[in-house]
Amino acid sequence: MPTFVRLGGSSLDAGIRELAGRLSRSGESGGWTPAVDIYETQDAVVIVAELAGVKRDDLKVILDGNVVRLYGHRGAACREQGARFHRLEIESGAFTRSFRIAVPFKAHEVEAQAEDGFLYVRLPKDAQEPQTRKITVERG
Repeated sequence: MPTFVRLGGSSLDAGIRELAGRLSRSGESGGWTPAVDIYETQDAVVIVAELAGVKRDDLKVILDGNVVRLYGHRGAACREQGARFHRLEIESGAFTRSFRIAVPFKAHEVEAQAEDGFLYVRLPKDAQEPQTRKITVERG
């Protein structure tokens, strides 16, 4: 008969959320999946990607309508020939992340900046409010 170990709810929940996040992102990336935060301020939507070890020249930000795509590459941390690994956790290779932004933004004013291992993409909001219109339903 198997022995079951009861795990604390919060740590189990956190583990399940982390695993689900990794599984849901696994199809986007060829090599690894950088962590990303997206937040909204009064005047912009900001995407922050954690990209330690990625050179600025190895990053690309592409706008496709309301989709923002991040592309990049990070080389292996170990550069020693013939090294024997005892632990290998730092992921490397190419990555792709795509985000559909629901808030209208000014594509021609988007800015991206790499600083201290993070990529910041600022999407200024479009000041135009969506138009509200009443549609009359016609009798058929």
